[in-house]
Amino acid sequence: MITHRRSGFSLIEVLIAGAIAMVGLFATLNLSVNAARGNTDRRDAQVAGQLAEHVLATIQADAMQWTDDTPPGYLAYLNKLPVPATPGAGTAWLNGPSAPLSGDKRVGGLGADQKYDQGALQELPNDRGQRFCVHFRLTWVSTEVVRADVRASWAKSSAAADAYKLCPPDMIYSVGLVGSVSLPALIMRNVYVQ
Repeated sequence: MITHRRSGFSLIEVLIAGAIAMVGLFATLNLSVNAARGNTDRRDAQVAGQLAEHVLATIQADAMQWTDDTPPGYLAYLNKLPVPATPGAGTAWLNGPSAPLSGDKRVGGLGADQKYDQGALQELPNDRGQRFCVHFRLTWVSTEVVRADVRASWAKSSAAADAYKLCPPDMIYSVGLVGSVSLPALIMRNVYVQ
């Protein structure tokens, strides 16, 4: 009697191998999605840090024009300081400049201060990537020195971005939904102008 030996795989073996391959494929896909999300968060943190540095540089440029004779309202940021200059007195967190006549207060990586950004705006259009909120606060350290804190925040990919388009100062308390970079600087009144 001749017996035939079957070669190949049974249907159960094929289904088990397919299930194992699918689990591996889904794990690889999940890893790729999380890596892309992490890269986006790191890029946003880098752009936010550069934006905060840019706003601090703008405040420092304001300070070069800040003298005893500077008319009220002339300076973009420093005109928000409480008068008289009392050490420890300051502002709450305020929204930085945003697009004029817009209900959306978010800005791109250059900010929205048209006074100082003309050269950069010619090279890098600021009408894209408007996902950052800029807040600042000013505190008198002495009668000639101010501490400026600048915070750039953005809605992370897991958040509804439109929920933060008005840039409320308390948005940073939405842990896990909002990223934030804060930078401090000391600003001195221009005492060298006569």
